[in-house]
Amino acid sequence: MNVKNKSLTLQLAWRLIGLQVVVMLGLISMLTYTIYSGEVSYIDENIPRIMANNLRVDDAGKLVFRDNAKLRSLLQTSPDLWFLIEDKKGRRLTHGEIPEVYRPLADSLAQLQSGEVHASNPPYALAMRIYTDNTPLGRVYVICGGVPTTSAGILFAFIMAYFGWRITLPLALLTLIVVPWLIRRAMRGVAEVAEQAQAIDIDERGARLADHAVPRELQPLVQAFNAALERLSEGYNTRDRFLAGAAHELRAPIAILEARIETLEAGAMRTRLLTDVARLSNLAEQLLDLQRLGKHENKFEPLDLVSLSSEVAADVAPLAVDAGYELALDAPETPVMVMGDPLSLSRVLTNLIQNSIAYGGGRGLITVDVHADGTFGVRDQGPGIPVDERHRIFEPFYRLRPSSTGAGLGLHLVQEIVALHGGRIDIAEAEGGGACFRVRLLAMVASTAVSGIRT
Repeated sequence: MNVKNKSLTLQLAWRLIGLQVVVMLGLISMLTYTIYSGEVSYIDENIPRIMANNLRVDDAGKLVFRDNAKLRSLLQTSPDLWFLIEDKKGRRLTHGEIPEVYRPLADSLAQLQSGEVHASNPPYALAMRIYTDNTPLGRVYVICGGVPTTSAGILFAFIMAYFGWRITLPLALLTLIVVPWLIRRAMRGVAEVAEQAQAIDIDERGARLADHAVPRELQPLVQAFNAALERLSEGYNTRDRFLAGAAHELRAPIAILEARIETLEAGAMRTRLLTDVARLSNLAEQLLDLQRLGKHENKFEPLDLVSLSSEVAADVAPLAVDAGYELALDAPETPVMVMGDPLSLSRVLTNLIQNSIAYGGGRGLITVDVHADGTFGVRDQGPGIPVDERHRIFEPFYRLRPSSTGAGLGLHLVQEIVALHGGRIDIAEAEGGGACFRVRLLAMVASTAVSGIRT
């Protein structure tokens, strides 16, 4: 199940906005408490708003109220309510007795803007509010009083309505814009480190991420990753040392064993023992080759495929003949030059021929061929490789038949060498039966046809 990770930028932005809201609520609560504890009265803004929104002009051209339940209840329950309402045309609607101190203001109402006066002593008769608003009748001016309130809840709501959108909304918008920009700017080093991690080749030892490029809070994560790479590299080095040591230790007893078998009388048993010793010797060499490939010690140089194939065929010919095969070399008379590592490509040919000897059916012709376009290979006349097994035979230690005596490293080693040369291996069926593997060295001037391998 894929879970989409949340954006760190958005999480921080929204949490910061939430913090701003909490801080604003706290400040408004403190302001409400300060005003309320001082017994300061005020006129609820909803009162003049209800009046302004329910005005109409009657048939006589005078301002009157529409029938409205809230307005009707207000007039009935507020005997001390007074107000004066004026529109842009100078039409007025009055109610109650305007305090003498506010009568000059009432005469100049159309020249005033919204405002209020708070009374601090009971009965708070001087609490007053001027309210202006645009209505269907145009601009309307209201001055009212006589209904003071000291309700903490209403006061809180009023302060919230007044300051909330004027402060919190701009802060929220600024946060949504600035915080992502600041985070992206601060996290630029993370993208750089991510590119470094993406470019790491597991076969290249010593690669590390630059922990100084990320913020201090992320440095422990990068340092832990570098420590893991260090442990991984040390594990590879330990494995390489083991492979090299084991292979070198095996060389001496194998050589002694081979020398002693050579002294035996010719016969089927001697041939069988020599084949087994050759396979054991080949395994030791394969271990050394794997260790050498892991260190990328190969050096490419111009080489003649015809000469290389001839030398390898001559070295392996006695084994092939003793095992009941014929070995042939099909190559041009002129040199075929390619760029490559002679030792590695010799190992490719040796593994292919030895595998054909082991799994070619014990009879027929094993052919090493070299073409003028720079390809070379080995094919046999054995049972071949089933199509459904061809994608697995390159796996290390995989054997086509469980009863096989091989270690399953030969074809894997061939694939690694070909990959090191920038090429590929294609599997096909040889003419007349048997197996054919075609390896193309794409990074070189040549392609390689490889056949007759099952390890």
